[in-house]
Amino acid sequence: MRTLIKNVRLIMPDRVMGDARLVIRDGLIDDFGTEAYPNGEFHEVVDGKGAYLSPGFVDTHVHGGNGTSFHDGNEEAIRNVLSVHLKGGTTSILPTLTSLTHEQYLTILSLFADLDLRGEAVPDIEGIHMEGPYCSGSVLGAQDVKTYRTVDYREVDAYLEIYPKIRKWTAACELEGGMGFGRFLERKGIVASIGHSNATLQETFEAYNNGYRHVTHLYSSCSSYHREGAYRKAGIVEAAFLIDGMDVEVIGDGVHLPKEFLQLIYKIKGPEHICLVTDATRWGGANLPDGTKTFADAAESRVIYIENGVALVEDKSCFAGSIATADRLVRTATKIAGIPLVDSVRMATLTPARIIGIDRYVGSIARGKRANLLLFNDDIDIEGVFIQGKRVL
Repeated sequence: MRTLIKNVRLIMPDRVMGDARLVIRDGLIDDFGTEAYPNGEFHEVVDGKGAYLSPGFVDTHVHGGNGTSFHDGNEEAIRNVLSVHLKGGTTSILPTLTSLTHEQYLTILSLFADLDLRGEAVPDIEGIHMEGPYCSGSVLGAQDVKTYRTVDYREVDAYLEIYPKIRKWTAACELEGGMGFGRFLERKGIVASIGHSNATLQETFEAYNNGYRHVTHLYSSCSSYHREGAYRKAGIVEAAFLIDGMDVEVIGDGVHLPKEFLQLIYKIKGPEHICLVTDATRWGGANLPDGTKTFADAAESRVIYIENGVALVEDKSCFAGSIATADRLVRTATKIAGIPLVDSVRMATLTPARIIGIDRYVGSIARGKRANLLLFNDDIDIEGVFIQGKRVL
């Protein structure tokens, strides 16, 4: 079957192609350009009416949405999270698990291993992001203080046996066994990411040489410039800036990092090394008003507040994750930080796809790639979503 999407502005990795069209055949991008429409019959013709047509967003750090979390441990919660992020333009996703007990990990990973979503109108699950449990106790952020620990390969082997598609693993490289863990992950083809870490500048350099090629939510729960007595010291943030090949996550909701920080990171790292993520909590995309008091977990054991478009822990001393969907990330980067739309989209599509090793089939508009596509207007309001060529929104 062939579908024609006409009268659109195609967002390519390096430019916008105006007054364009795109042809989908059997779920894949078959042809695109600005020349006359190709001959032949089409199963469906979609008039984009001048909207942008971009690759679907790739979110590699998501915990929940619309009142549920991947931690809830049931299929209904998973589907609910996926559906709200689809509305925000995410077509490829890494469900992200924070520090849990060993038994909780086994249960949730088994659930994902048995999950069958074929044919459903939800983003493609491209694997799991393990954000823990091997974190530093000094920079846990909103993580549970009872569940972080040092590297235990018996645990790691058990998790990979149950769910081999773990794509990314966040760890504190400076912990006992942390450097070796980076080498282990690299051998397994898993992205080793420094996060919830108090590593020094030199430890971060060492970590890069031991397989850690990525930093989880830059500036959040990671070391940066500080003073030790009279002496100025640098940390993970400065090392990430100095290491050309280091990729970085950025929570681009406009609150975790003010626009000047987004501009600085963009100026130093460029769109090819920045991965926009939501880091969405269970309240991602739920549109809760400021002032809402709610809970971070299904057991209602941890109070959080919604304030200024973000989730805060009970004492408001740090953020508890975002409440964003991916469209807000691109809107913030473009409309608030002033980053060109092409680069904002690249940071939400091709760059994260490349980082987790799926760019051969998603992340950009190219012949033969999956037709995971978005239609959106000048305000980056999502007007249409295609998953493998099928319009689902």
